[in-house]
Amino acid sequence: MVVLQVELPDKLYAQLKELINMGWFHDEKSVITEALRRFLETQKSELIEKFIREDIEWGLRRKD
Repeated sequence: MVVLQVELPDKLYAQLKELINMGWFHDEKSVITEALRRFLETQKSELIEKFIREDIEWGLRRKD
């Protein structure tokens, strides 16, 4: 397992703590892990498409 250290804006941290206080999550780690999992799950295909488009554009602009 990898350990990450992050800095969060105060407002975002307050929202994270609110989820814990409401009983939706047990601790900060579980909130962040779930948020990252959901982000990667929903954005994966969009990120891949973005990177492919950037590669194609780079290739078309390249001059030998």
